[in-house]
Amino acid sequence: MQRFSAPWAIAVGLCGNLGAACTGWQTETPAKVAQGGSSGGAGADAGGTSNLPAPEPRSYEADDPKLQYMGRIDWTNPKAPRFASPAVQLKARFVGTGATIKIGDENRYGNNKNYFEVLVDDAPAVKLTALKSQTDYVVAENLPNGEHTITIAKRTEASIGYSSFLGLDVVGELLELPAAPTRRVEIIGDSISCGAGNEAANNSPQCMEDGWGQPYHNGYLAFGPLMARSLDAQYHVTAVSGIGLLRNYSTQYDARPMPEVYDLLYTEELTSKPWDTTQFVPDAVVVALGTNDFSPGDSERDKMDVDAYTTAYIAFVDTLRALYPNAHLFGMSSPMLGDGWPEATDKSATNLKSAIAGMVEHFSAAGDANVHALTVSKLSGAGCGTHPSAAQQATTAAEVASAVKTTLGW
Repeated sequence: MQRFSAPWAIAVGLCGNLGAACTGWQTETPAKVAQGGSSGGAGADAGGTSNLPAPEPRSYEADDPKLQYMGRIDWTNPKAPRFASPAVQLKARFVGTGATIKIGDENRYGNNKNYFEVLVDDAPAVKLTALKSQTDYVVAENLPNGEHTITIAKRTEASIGYSSFLGLDVVGELLELPAAPTRRVEIIGDSISCGAGNEAANNSPQCMEDGWGQPYHNGYLAFGPLMARSLDAQYHVTAVSGIGLLRNYSTQYDARPMPEVYDLLYTEELTSKPWDTTQFVPDAVVVALGTNDFSPGDSERDKMDVDAYTTAYIAFVDTLRALYPNAHLFGMSSPMLGDGWPEATDKSATNLKSAIAGMVEHFSAAGDANVHALTVSKLSGAGCGTHPSAAQQATTAAEVASAVKTTLGW
């Protein structure tokens, strides 16, 4: 079994010095440790040792009602709920001293590995590598005998493949969690919304690890989840790297833009069952598309026509408005697009904002005051492929959170 030993700060530090003995471990990047909270041992703020009786091992199946899930999840097999979207998460609360999560991973193409963010109490987050040959991962042990909370979130995006939660073993007993937040937000976007390359520096060797830097993609620290957590809201991330609203960055693998895959459970699969949109009805929808539509793409192509894009945007918002008639919809600008590149006369950022403004004007003229333009700051992406770093994602998250909070009165 893959094992994470407490105290967490010690475990993270040791792994980098153990080499082959740490197979399956992933050390934390400095930026991630800074984001992860206190550096004390796991459980330090969870009540400490107590006079509770010695805990006994117990096993819980994936559909136990005490487990709390979030994200687009396929419940066809309730004992092995399957998911692919970034930032899908499982949360559990227990009284005891340790926990083992059971995960089955596709390991797509034989080498794609999904990575998970594991948080125990207030300890720094640890990165879990899901392996084809393994299902049991000890994520907490030797904790003070008391109450603890575990959160496990998918860092990697849908193209890396699917995973299944197969249950949870605890040395102790599961407890009821507080009710999930009633506020709900959905983020619809591309690689920025996926958290692509946000934990490694642009052009660093890490950006080439496991394909294209898969260990350093972290959807949990993308702007959408950060924004939603700051507003105490549940969230779904529906995002695919390279995708656009009208056209994708590349047509090499999948030419379907977001409107053609939005209603699918597995947005990256050519044949997928539909997603039941009634399972998650958001109060706010942030549409963060346009970077790939207006960028030069991976081959020579015509400039994006603003009028054509505005028309496509209106059609997509019509679809979303039919599904979520009471939601506030935000058309967000791109933190990556800029004017004057690759040619001095290019107006990519301005043109996207113009299209969003035209879309909002259309709905405003029709009497729909719940469709908004949301402009975020342009960033010189410090992450892989000039994507926003984790710190830059946090900057965007704060700007989006401010707009959503003000508009919805949260």
